[in-house]
Amino acid sequence: MTRLNHPFRHSLGRRAALALGTGALVRPGPAEAAPAVPCPAAPGEIVGLVLEGTGAPSGTVTVFGQAFQPGHVPHGAVLRARDANGREIPAQLDVIAAHPDGSARLAVVSLAPPAIAKGQEREVMLMSATGSPAEPLNIAAGRWGRSAVLELAAAAGQVWRLDLLSAFRSAPADQAWQSGPLAVQRRVSVDVPASSLAGVTSLRVVADVSVRSDGTIWTDVWLRNDAAMRPGGGAVSYGVRVLLDGREAMRTGLLHQWHYTGWGRLLAADHGKPAAEPPRPRHDTNYLADAGAVPRYRMSGGTVDRALGRLAQQVGEGNWSAPLEARGITRAMPSTGGRADIGPVTEPQALWLGTGDQRAATVSIGQAEAAGSVPWHMWDPSVNGWLDVKKWPRLWVDGRGGPPPGGLMQNVSSDTGWTPDTAHQPDLSTVPLVLTGRRAFLDELLAQSAWNIISLWPAPRGEGEANIVRGVQVRGAAWSMRQLDNAAWAAPRGDRTGDYLRGVAASNWAWIRAQIPEWTRRQGEAHGWIPGEYGTSGALPPWQQDYFVSTAALSARRGNADARAVLDWMENFIAGRFLSGDRGFNPHDGCAYNLAIAPEGQPQSPFSTWARIGQETRARNLSNGNGWANSEGVYGILAIQSLTLLSELTGTPRVRAALSWIQNAGAPYTAPAQRAAQFDIAPKEATGGCQRRM
Repeated sequence: MTRLNHPFRHSLGRRAALALGTGALVRPGPAEAAPAVPCPAAPGEIVGLVLEGTGAPSGTVTVFGQAFQPGHVPHGAVLRARDANGREIPAQLDVIAAHPDGSARLAVVSLAPPAIAKGQEREVMLMSATGSPAEPLNIAAGRWGRSAVLELAAAAGQVWRLDLLSAFRSAPADQAWQSGPLAVQRRVSVDVPASSLAGVTSLRVVADVSVRSDGTIWTDVWLRNDAAMRPGGGAVSYGVRVLLDGREAMRTGLLHQWHYTGWGRLLAADHGKPAAEPPRPRHDTNYLADAGAVPRYRMSGGTVDRALGRLAQQVGEGNWSAPLEARGITRAMPSTGGRADIGPVTEPQALWLGTGDQRAATVSIGQAEAAGSVPWHMWDPSVNGWLDVKKWPRLWVDGRGGPPPGGLMQNVSSDTGWTPDTAHQPDLSTVPLVLTGRRAFLDELLAQSAWNIISLWPAPRGEGEANIVRGVQVRGAAWSMRQLDNAAWAAPRGDRTGDYLRGVAASNWAWIRAQIPEWTRRQGEAHGWIPGEYGTSGALPPWQQDYFVSTAALSARRGNADARAVLDWMENFIAGRFLSGDRGFNPHDGCAYNLAIAPEGQPQSPFSTWARIGQETRARNLSNGNGWANSEGVYGILAIQSLTLLSELTGTPRVRAALSWIQNAGAPYTAPAQRAAQFDIAPKEATGGCQRRM
């Protein structure tokens, strides 16, 4: 232990926060609708993308995430890439998760293209080929004189140092995130000694360190104060500095970090100077949607341009670069209203997928980093995974859970400024993980998903079980299942938390499917809605069913037979609410805020006919009549979203008729220029897939 004359005092610089850690500096300019990417045309070609030039030198390695459809990259295949002129581009594939047939599902792709001038574009085609993978980069050769050091200064001025490169070299090679001729990335995970932190035992340094063939060193450094069920855990104060090749890459002032939170930045150096920004990939997001990785979006026009301008302004103002900032995420998550962070994805993510614009990428990646500051990160050091009900069957992380094993050893502080909530939680991590391949974003996805289970009271959840649908708000079930399904899809096999969440997701889908016969019997001709706790006795908010459809549709597209069966069953209600005028139900009420679904005080005895539902909805003054007084919000576009998803997956005449009706009915905020981006799901036939051949 050594002492500095002064603890770190300066705040994290804008350059360090934006240049590499949050998607690079924003770029002005108009939005591009459905960005053109090259189409596969020859045997072995899989998917095209576009590299946007940054002026980086030839051979600068760019690293990104890529999802693949089943069978497109068989187990053991190697990845090749070529440009529009047929020139081979060095490529590397590192598979994160695989399909049941062993083919790649989600992977990290590395490319070393020729120089691309700033503002220029280069089309690239990814191809699958047979052959032996190239030998990994020699992480020792040519690295002498290089260094990566983290210094952590306690409030009293003592400094603890961690040699990141030394720890990187000694990390297990068989657990590498990347291992090939262009990049090698390994994880460094070290507990900060309690003696350096006034006795606090819960702080970890988790750094994904990589070396690349272009001579750059990259460190995705995170300070995770999340170790749970350990004496001495709690809030901690410190300052941190990262030195790459002896040059200061990041410095903070004195931070106060609450328990169960984390923060991190992606930093890089090139032999003592800042690394050049690599070319930026622009994905074929229609291909990603077909692969089940993301929803399908298409957007353009002045409304999108204004939204992107607001995102650029958001980055340029306030404390965007400061550690532990919310970066536009709603801290009081139970808050309602027009939230940009609620939906199948967030609004910035939808804009990123729909336009490929760098402003949306910057905010989406920045918010994925900011997700670390939400106090839902509970790491169990004893199992090297996030807290789960396999080991803690009675666990409830609410303060009313009591001491372990019923609750946490240290409760979540009420002073964090955050109020996490399952019914209004955003998914901040899945899209950034898919598009960037950053391992830290998988950590975020797994942590949030595991929290969704232990945040529920064990009585409805079941002691030792993990039922997250029974007896909860349907919007909470929708978003919790979204998190679990995304984690189950993205996590590697053998990851303790990933395997656990796969089992929980599967058991919940199976449970929902098993209830369908009884729910159908009780719901009668209007069957197809998920029962739940709604807050208003005898009422059903149909828009919460729309939330659930978005989750079920994504899981069904991934091949989940149980989710597909649930979606097929829900079609009767989702479409029928707009097609049952001849049965006594007003189609205008199909997107009302609430429907009368059961006698007040008797939710277990739902009305079984459209006529009775319509009659009671009018009697309780919940009806829209001939107008839309009870649909002022996103409720119309949510219905369009559900029916668009169903039209692609089931394609029945009833669904198409219902979709046509609501699209032309004039409900509030359903005109294309008024739609909330994150709910503006596009039909496959409207996007047209890739747009030109190489």
